[in-house]
Amino acid sequence: MKPLQLLWLIFTASIAAWVLSTCIAHAQIVPNRPIIILPPVEYDHQYEGDLTIKIVDTLEELYALCAQRNPSMLGCSYPSYADGLRSCQIILVKDEIMRRRGWTTGLLFRHEQGHCNGWPGTHPGQRELTKDTFWVTPAERVKIPQDRQEQADKVRAGAPR
Repeated sequence: MKPLQLLWLIFTASIAAWVLSTCIAHAQIVPNRPIIILPPVEYDHQYEGDLTIKIVDTLEELYALCAQRNPSMLGCSYPSYADGLRSCQIILVKDEIMRRRGWTTGLLFRHEQGHCNGWPGTHPGQRELTKDTFWVTPAERVKIPQDRQEQADKVRAGAPR
């Protein structure tokens, strides 16, 4: 094989690998079916009360805090119905677990925020995702600058600054 042919082969193989990896990553994130998750319009707005968000590391911890074991559950909320929805706590499993299941923290937050706004847990009027809701591949996601991540990792490890 001539050097130019070898170079062309390597180039096309690299492009093919990149396209394949992009498609696979994208397929893991974009649902291939209608997804019914959004609250009705009257509950689908910013929560105005005192909101606490707790992110947990495991599904087991989520099940314990939410007091239920539903295999499709990735979050729950505790709205304060007794005081007119003045406060609410949302509990979500960490982003990496959500993404492995094809969800994003933003979508699950929007769903749970609807409950904080008074949407019942029986999900009446649940709506389908719209074309305005974005899923992006891992390569397209915004990243924390590497130097800041390294500094945060040092802080977490207890290293002096």
